Amino acid sequence: MGSFTEWIGYWRSRIIYDFKPFNLRKMVKFYSRLIKPGELCFDIGSHTGNRTSAFLKIGARVVAMEPNPKFIELLNRKFSANPNFKLLTNAIGSSIGTAKFMISSRHPTISTLSAEWKEVMLGYDSNVKWEKEQMVDVTTLDELIKTYGTPSFCKIDVEGFEGEALSGLSMPLKSLSFEFFPTTQQRTVECIKRLAAIGKYHYNWVLTESFKFVSTKWLTEEQILNELENYHGRKCGDVYAVLQNTENPDD
Repeated sequence: MGSFTEWIGYWRSRIIYDFKPFNLRKMVKFYSRLIKPGELCFDIGSHTGNRTSAFLKIGARVVAMEPNPKFIELLNRKFSANPNFKLLTNAIGSSIGTAKFMISSRHPTISTLSAEWKEVMLGYDSNVKWEKEQMVDVTTLDELIKTYGTPSFCKIDVEGFEGEALSGLSMPLKSLSFEFFPTTQQRTVECIKRLAAIGKYHYNWVLTESFKFVSTKWLTEEQILNELENYHGRKCGDVYAVLQNTENPDD
C-alpha cells in the first residue's frame, strides 16, 4: 500500500490533476485544436493520466509513459481496458540505456531523472526531498516512433529532463508540448533551439493548468524566446510547438 507519506503525495496529485470540476471538458476543448479522432498521441510523463483522459475522450490512440510505480498502478486501473491505450513503464531520454529515477514521495510531481534539476529545485525550496531511487530503462522518442508510429501530438512533462527527451528526437512532429520552469530558463531556450534545428515551428505557451494560450497569436522562435525571457512570474507552464506547414489551431 505504501507509506503514509506516499499516500499524501498520491492524493495531492489526484486532487491537483484529476478532481477539478470541468477540467476534462476544458482539456478536451483545448487539445481538440491539436488532435483529431484516430490520431496517435504520446503522453510522456503521464503521472495521473489527466492528459491521457482528454486524448482518449477526443478519440485518439495514446502511448503513455510513466516510470513511477505508484502511478503505473493508477494508470493501469484507469485505462488498461481501453484498446486505444498503451502504457510503457520506462523513461525517455537522449539515448537507450538506464538511468537513476529519483522519487519524491510527498511531492511526486517533482520526481526526476535530472540531478541538475534536483539541485535547482532544492535551491528553490530546501524542504523538498527525494526519498527513493530506482534504476529505470530509458528509451528515446525516435525509438518510440519506430515501434508505434509518428504521433500527431506529443506531450513531454519530465521534470527538468525535457532537453534530453528532445535530444532523442531527430524528426519534426506535427505538434508537441514540453514543460518549462522559470527557474531554468536556459534549459527552455535549449529546448526551443533543438526544435528549431529539426523543423520550422510556430509557438505558444500556457501557464500551469489553465489550458489557455498566453499569446493571442502563434509566435516565431524569436518571439517566443523574447516572451519567455520577459516572463518574471513563478508559475511553470508548457511551451507548444506546431509545424509551420500545418494549419494553426485557433487561439
